[in-house]
Amino acid sequence: MDLTPIRVSGKNRRDNSKKAISKRKALRRTPGRPLKEPTSNAASQSSASSTPSTKKFKRRTLENIKAKRKMSLLERLPTEILETVFLYCLNLELPRASPVIAGKLSSEIIYLHAILSAFDPTWGKWHGREKILKTKRYNEEDSVDIAFEGDPKFQSSILRCRFVTVSRLLAAKDTWIQKNGQDRAFKPEYFSKPQQEDETLSKLTATEYFDNDFTSFSEFTQERDRFSIRRHYNWDVNRDLAAGVEIPSSLLLGPWTEDSIKLLFWLIKAGARIDWVGSTSGEVAREGLQRAIITGNTTAIHLLEWAGLIEELDFQTLIWSFRNAGGDKNATVNHILRIGLSQLPTRDIEKIGRGLADMQNEAEHEGDQAKLRFVKGIKEYSPLF
Repeated sequence: MDLTPIRVSGKNRRDNSKKAISKRKALRRTPGRPLKEPTSNAASQSSASSTPSTKKFKRRTLENIKAKRKMSLLERLPTEILETVFLYCLNLELPRASPVIAGKLSSEIIYLHAILSAFDPTWGKWHGREKILKTKRYNEEDSVDIAFEGDPKFQSSILRCRFVTVSRLLAAKDTWIQKNGQDRAFKPEYFSKPQQEDETLSKLTATEYFDNDFTSFSEFTQERDRFSIRRHYNWDVNRDLAAGVEIPSSLLLGPWTEDSIKLLFWLIKAGARIDWVGSTSGEVAREGLQRAIITGNTTAIHLLEWAGLIEELDFQTLIWSFRNAGGDKNATVNHILRIGLSQLPTRDIEKIGRGLADMQNEAEHEGDQAKLRFVKGIKEYSPLF
């Protein structure tokens, strides 16, 4: 019994009749797929040299964006009118609504006016004032409860913008001083107070003052072995921000570049602190502190503790730091102890001593000489353990 053939619809079938086979043999074709016609070597080399090996990416400019999309009526407005509208309303959602609008509003003049509009009330009230706000975490004096001027929400929104840098903030402050603060005697609070104060220090611009202050702070964070108690340095702040301004999460979480470290230093010196009640910045800062400890970034460690984490520093955090410190471990741990050792009660210091004893026993049992030297170095740094 013959099987029923299964035919697939649409499938090309080759004619295998005797007549078709004889016609194919008369053509004398080589079996297989037809080969590509040969070309000259010169032509192939010229074509290979003309085609680049890597694809060139076009730079994303405002002209390219305009050419690739159909612009709305708002995007077609002249740049001068858009700038006037933005400076009148100061709505930061306007440049975020379209890359075309953002490109038209990307100018140093717009950046300067936006920063001045946000911080002018605060600078107008506090620049040149003799009374500087004290912070409980670094001073025994009670903090002063004063109603600050300025909109903290608007200032926080400005600080989250990508165009905000330390150089632009300082340039705006110098511009404001030249216009409104020439008759005010301003005595800034230095991180490391100069031994002799003269008239030249009071005549420094905001940029010059910041450069000197940040240099002192950087030298302090790069110390490795010399024990410097925190009270030898001035942790008071200059009131350049309204009360309640939030520190951007990117500065708390890292990774940190030199520019981001400078911006974080300026914000903290200006009075910004971690908000433990109204936001999640405290949890973000904790995660950032762990990253800073793992990477051994002593500058970020000091700034995060100064921003408000020092109140959360306990023996568990110190023991975790001993076991997970990265970079130059001895320097990292020494700076953490420099910050929080005086804040710990006696019972926590005893717990830290027991934790170090456990680490020493583990190192002796494992034969880890590097870990053993590390633990002994911590004990030599602080005889309290």
